[in-house]
Amino acid sequence: MNNPIQPGIRLAGTALAVVLGLGLAAPAVAEVQASDGWVRATAPGAKVAAAYLTLRNTGDEDRKLLKIVSPVSDEVSIHRTSITETGVARMWPMALLAVDAGTTLRLEASGLHVMLNALKTPLVAGQKVPLTMKFDGGEAEFTLVLEVRPLTAGADGHAHH
Repeated sequence: MNNPIQPGIRLAGTALAVVLGLGLAAPAVAEVQASDGWVRATAPGAKVAAAYLTLRNTGDEDRKLLKIVSPVSDEVSIHRTSITETGVARMWPMALLAVDAGTTLRLEASGLHVMLNALKTPLVAGQKVPLTMKFDGGEAEFTLVLEVRPLTAGADGHAHH
């Protein structure tokens, strides 16, 4: 004999399983987060600009940068600057950028930084520059909007003389 209540119980049980399943699904949280981004304004005719930001890896595994792009530039790369024993600044491109698990990496003028090469137009103070990054580990790419600060601005964003 068919029990007319039985299908309703089965449906309620399925609905409960779906609701419980949704409750168990953890939202995707990016392990690498970017903040405090800014880019230095350029002189008229300049074809390169430097950008600075902070990267924080909140995960348990090291992450490597796979992609970095911006619509204001034909080529975006990571560079390192160091000062020689004689006080001369030297800069070279980095083949790899890794953010170790549980660490914060500051990209700043005196060390690692982002180079925007082959700029399409000069960058002026107040302009907003999107910078899109993708790290390994299956994370979605994300875009950070960088503020263009005056050519004489220091890392704190204030003009220096």
